[in-house]
Amino acid sequence: MLDKKSFQHSSTLFLEEGDTATVVTTQRGPEFLHYLVPKGGVTLGAIVNVPVKSKIVLGVVWSNGQSLKTSYKKKRISKVLDLPSLKIEVRNFLQKSSEYYLFPLNTALRLCLNPNLNLEKSYSKYIYQIGPEKVVRLTSQRKRVLDVLSSIRDEPIDKLELKTESNVSDSVIRDLEKKRLLTKTLVPIKYNFATVQVTFSTTLSKFQKKISNELRSKVKSKSYSTTMLKGVTGSGKTEVYMDAIAEAILLGQQVLVVFPEISLSTTFVERLRKRFKSGFAEWHSSISKKEKKRILNSVLDGSLKLVFGARSAVFLPFHNLGLVIVDEEHDSSYKQEEGIRYHGRDMAVLKGFYSQATVILVSATPSLETWVNVLERKYEGKSLPERFGNASLPKISLVDLRTSDRERNRWISKEIVEKISSKIKKKQQSLLFLNRRGYTPVLVCESCFQMLKCYNCDAKLVEHKLFSALLCHLCGARYQSPKICPSCRNECSYIPIGPGIEKIEEETRSLFPDARIELLSSDHYRSLEHLKECFRRITCGEIDIIIGTQLISKGHNFPFLSFVGVIDVDLALKGDDIRAGENTFQLLRQVIGRAGRFEISGEACIQTYFPEDPVMKTLCSDDDEEFMTSQKNLRENARVPPFGRMVALVVSSSTHEAAMNFAKDLTKEILPLQKYDVEIYGPADARISKIRKKYRVRILLKAPKTVSIQPLLKNILEKKKPPRAIYLTIDVDPINFY
Repeated sequence: MLDKKSFQHSSTLFLEEGDTATVVTTQRGPEFLHYLVPKGGVTLGAIVNVPVKSKIVLGVVWSNGQSLKTSYKKKRISKVLDLPSLKIEVRNFLQKSSEYYLFPLNTALRLCLNPNLNLEKSYSKYIYQIGPEKVVRLTSQRKRVLDVLSSIRDEPIDKLELKTESNVSDSVIRDLEKKRLLTKTLVPIKYNFATVQVTFSTTLSKFQKKISNELRSKVKSKSYSTTMLKGVTGSGKTEVYMDAIAEAILLGQQVLVVFPEISLSTTFVERLRKRFKSGFAEWHSSISKKEKKRILNSVLDGSLKLVFGARSAVFLPFHNLGLVIVDEEHDSSYKQEEGIRYHGRDMAVLKGFYSQATVILVSATPSLETWVNVLERKYEGKSLPERFGNASLPKISLVDLRTSDRERNRWISKEIVEKISSKIKKKQQSLLFLNRRGYTPVLVCESCFQMLKCYNCDAKLVEHKLFSALLCHLCGARYQSPKICPSCRNECSYIPIGPGIEKIEEETRSLFPDARIELLSSDHYRSLEHLKECFRRITCGEIDIIIGTQLISKGHNFPFLSFVGVIDVDLALKGDDIRAGENTFQLLRQVIGRAGRFEISGEACIQTYFPEDPVMKTLCSDDDEEFMTSQKNLRENARVPPFGRMVALVVSSSTHEAAMNFAKDLTKEILPLQKYDVEIYGPADARISKIRKKYRVRILLKAPKTVSIQPLLKNILEKKKPPRAIYLTIDVDPINFY
């Protein structure tokens, strides 16, 4: 993906009034539009408002269009916004991202500069307080306004926030002002964040300090490099890269830290507060528009030095980016699977390349792609092979379910029950892991043995006792259990097959009625604050048994946790994905790594029908290299990434016939690519052939690594547009094949 030729250079940095400027807007449509430069001129990268048809839209001056001759009369740029220009490295990054992942440059810019935020700064605003007049009689609306002001006491609140909180109109606020029941005060708006208090760790071991110094030297070089920081769980990887963060901030650079899940960033913020006190910001979909505007402005002007958050943070328009850290870099959640498709880890590396920044990829179980890049000397590799202090790695044992004496209708083996009992007596914690939401994952009609499926999707329904309903995990639809089977039309009951996490909780409570039990999955926490409170209770030892999905599997430090029991991973282990073995190994290594991270020694027990599987052997032997080599050979022989190129095209429509017909027509257009040694598979019904009432047909392209397939495919797709009501999704380097 990295190509030094793709740097954009321009000798003309300033365009004079009357020149032609090429502008990229955040509006859907043509990528490049041409406008006359207004009075006062404009710099390349300037953020502007331009007219598009009857609208005024946000855009960026991309290049000098002086030599362009057009047959139409050019419009003039409406306004040059009072904002710092988008730097050349940001524009190069956005352009390369759109070229590689085959999405419009407009879309990339929209991810970078949210047009809904009204980015231009307002330097003052009115805030409201309760006025001097005594309240006599109030309407319900006026009372709501005054109740809001009473509840926040002396906290400042502006008009928009007050209207939103009290659900009233402008006229209600004006009436309260006239009656002097409200007073307003003009105050300056503060955009800047506090200054970061830079400190370096004083507790690192000699070996940790050596790696920390090497990473700090890379930051000081102010040139691009990517380093894989591999360390066993509990080895102190975060403390090591915290020193690199401190070094970058000391040099006046900006830092970006990305996580695969919001839940991980919530624990990271506490570590930041301990180290840097303040002066950092969290970026993800749940933060308010007001805070997003504040962060974007401070990122643009370079005053905000540290941002951490979800994968979307890679598109933020940094002014002086010096360090990018990708924590849990192996995690498949970095791949965006809705809307435009991109991989957050790969985008972070690309961003570091164009910003000439240091990139650190952090994991206890690096992805095969990163591991291969280290072997090929594209990345450097650093390793922390031991846990910090006196902590040791958990001892792992297997329960062979083929011979284990389990009670009927029980899913937890006697071996795991005995371990939990002993840990409770020692006032230590246990974690039961099952990466399966709900109560029962499959319900089968006892008459015709057909699974209950969603009407909107080609997907099974999962029983959830929490919601007293059957859920589709693809579209979110909820159903009551039908009395008549939709397949055979007989009255029947249903046979439950397999356990979900709620069934494991039920069984655990029956086995340990006096234990304090906490269930953690994406269904069971109401908000980030609720999740933080759950983690606090676990950390403080207020819970005896934790039952969790992958939400609990990584990035958490629980001092009293000494045992992990894995209920079932066999289904994932034997999946038909070429990454199934690697993904299962990473997941198990991470979840087992939660145990024994402090003074208490750790143990783990895995229930399986396949104790001879290479994944199980590797987990017990700690020989990662042999396992990764076998996975490398598997992918290399199949010519799949990172040893080849793949692009998935998914055609969807409300009718199967329309989707299949367009997919066949598109395949005919793609067939000439075979002369470049491109293999074409399909069109064929997707493995999940319907999602949200849309039928899905897949085409898969495979090419040698030497073939740059994107520009070839782009030329075809620009000529072969899907007709109305047919949708085409392009997935470069797919990791899911449903």
